[in-house]
Formats: sequence, C-alpha cells, structure tokens
Amino acid sequence: MTTANTDRAGATPGGASRSGVLERSFAILNAFRPSDECVQPSELARRAGLSKATGHRIVQEMVILGILEKGDHGVRIGLRMFEIGQLVALHSPLRVAALPFLSDLAATTGGAVHLSVLEGADVVYLEIVNPIKGLSSRTGGRLPAQATAAGWAILAFSPDTVIETIATQVPARRPSPGRMPTAAEIAKVRSQRYAQDPEADREAVEAVAVPVLDPEGYAVAALSLLHPSGTRDLSRFVPALQVAAKGLSRALHHLAMRRLESS
Repeated sequence: MTTANTDRAGATPGGASRSGVLERSFAILNAFRPSDECVQPSELARRAGLSKATGHRIVQEMVILGILEKGDHGVRIGLRMFEIGQLVALHSPLRVAALPFLSDLAATTGGAVHLSVLEGADVVYLEIVNPIKGLSSRTGGRLPAQATAAGWAILAFSPDTVIETIATQVPARRPSPGRMPTAAEIAKVRSQRYAQDPEADREAVEAVAVPVLDPEGYAVAALSLLHPSGTRDLSRFVPALQVAAKGLSRALHHLAMRRLESS
C-alpha cells in the first residue's frame, strides 16, 4: 500500500489529517510571535509546517470563528482568543492566590512585579502588576528560561532532570538569548534564594527573582521585580520578595489541603 504524501502536521493533499484540525489550528496559533502584528497566511503555514493550501483553509476557518481576524497586511489573533485567554487567567488558582502579594510588592517597590511559571524551556508570565512600557515580557507571553531572572530562580529549585532537559534544548534555539546557569551559579542561587537578571547588560531593565516553593522544596513559580537599569538597588527589595514568596507558598499549600479535604 502506498502512503499518501503529508505535510509535517499530518495533513494530506486532499485535506484529510491524521493529526486533526485541532492540532493544525493550534500549530497556526503557535506560529505567531510576540512581535507580530499581522502575518500572511502563507507565512503562518510555513512556520507551522503546513502546506500553503492547508494553511490558507485553516486560517479562513479560524477567521470565520473569530479566532483570527483580518488586518491590513495579513491576519492577527482575534478578540475571541483574547477573551478566552482572560478566562484562563481569571480562574488560575495560582494567579488568584498571588494577586494580593503582587499588588503589595508593586506598591512597596514601585517596580514591575511578575508572576511566572516554567513551561517547557520557557517562563510564561501569568500576571504583571505595574508593567514597564516597552518591556519584552507581557502577561501571557513567554521568554527562554535561561534568559531571565525568573527562569534562573525556578531552574535552581527544579529537579536535575528538568535542568538537564532544558540545557539540551538551548543549543538548538538559534539565536538563543541568555545562557544556562553553571553548577556554581545554581548553587549560589540556591544558597541566597534569589537570582539576578542574566541579561542585565543587554536589557534596559534590571531584575531580581525569587522562587515560590512547594512543600518538597521545588519551585512552582517565581516572583520577579523589574526596574529600569540604574534607577534602584534591587537587592534591597529581595527580603520583601522572599517574604511574599513564602506567604504565597503557604497560601497555595492551604488551598491544596482544603481541596483534598473536600474531595
């Protein structure tokens, strides 16, 4: 039996798909980059590993559903996706538990306070309070873990297998900002319980971050503080970040215990 030719996402020339419409639609969404405003359907198809015909067809369906919308120079993420994304944030137990701590830190420090988690080899920002205009980080966005203070804080308190897995992925991501922390740097972060921005010499901001730990001592998230470079000595705020992280850890633990008792 002859196997039909398929594109990388599993779509056959006739439109049938082993991977399914949902997977191909997600590939289109994942093809958007933070700097994109509008992208041509053919370019999205190329990034997603789809044929032009498959990509155009899926994009048209997504426009009809409001997932994407047409712009002057292609298509962009639609308002419906923004609405759905807001629902995810609103119902995230971690975000809800963290908001009071984030607000207090922003008021105390006058800086931008971030809540982030590790997903794959990236940190994903669940919430940003008092954001700095023009900053590369944004709520719902992601950056390579090795390029951020939050990423270093989380990596230092992650299992060795997680660190090793991410380290193997860094060389394949070109251009790859930042660098993986050395064993000595990981030990230092573990000892002082905070990380500084590994990209401070390249960015217009400086950052410090602390891990939010689970009862076993592994990081479930990070709290980070950012200020424009040279405006403040961020190390003076580390104790406040650490107190907030401990408070959030306790709040998450109590929430988990209540859920177990009610189940």
